[in-house]
Amino acid sequence: MDRADLDEPRARAACAELDALIVEMGERGLRMSSWYGGLERPADMVEYELANRGLDYEPLAGAADDARFPWFLYWEIAWLVLHNDYRPGQRLLDLGGCSSLFSCYMASKGLDVVAVDLKEELVDHGNELAAATGWSLRNLRMDMRALDAGELGGQFDHIASVCVFEHIPISGRIEVGGRIRDLLVDGGGFSISFDYANPSPLARIDSPEDVERQFVRPSGLRVRGNGDFHDNGLRYLLHPGHHPRAPEEGWDRPETSGPGEYTFGALFQARG
Repeated sequence: MDRADLDEPRARAACAELDALIVEMGERGLRMSSWYGGLERPADMVEYELANRGLDYEPLAGAADDARFPWFLYWEIAWLVLHNDYRPGQRLLDLGGCSSLFSCYMASKGLDVVAVDLKEELVDHGNELAAATGWSLRNLRMDMRALDAGELGGQFDHIASVCVFEHIPISGRIEVGGRIRDLLVDGGGFSISFDYANPSPLARIDSPEDVERQFVRPSGLRVRGNGDFHDNGLRYLLHPGHHPRAPEEGWDRPETSGPGEYTFGALFQARG
């Protein structure tokens, strides 16, 4: 991830569309989940979330709602848009994205979106958003490790996931990857973003080999773009346990070496 990526004209256009969607939804009294995956931020999580953004965090100029949607999330969505040919009428499966900015954005662009999640509140709310907007947006409570093609309604042109895989065990990531190929039409694309070098014990995506072993090999799909995962060395986020206020706030520090800074990565694959 490089913040400068958002200076690319198509990225700027995507960010402007995201801002417009956030404003429109707010004016209609409709909520989407924040980058932390919830409809509301618990009071005891506000400072933790802000610390997670890093010591040098700066909002995007004119951001519609930076408190809920920081520039990291804009980068993830814009990066997926830049590396896919998303078109109205195509079927998109969003893994772990019920009520999310990404699933709503894709549905607002005319795609036929199915989103799956384990959080019943987000599933129900996502279906309420679909009813209120008229979007083709179906939300299902389903474990990503047990994707059911019949319940999902067949194959998809696109499957995507925005920073979800690092929250499930490595064995689960591999299991999901093994199911993806059969859910894609020939030529369909699988696109994900993920925490990279996050020191959390669960994340453990710390090298190009981790990306290859956890995502590429299990799926059996063709990698689009760089054949090898490229780490540009930039780090933006900070595990709150490494923040200077961590001791007084009671934020646990992971038992890992290093400064606790990390970033986001993305991977693009295709069937056939």
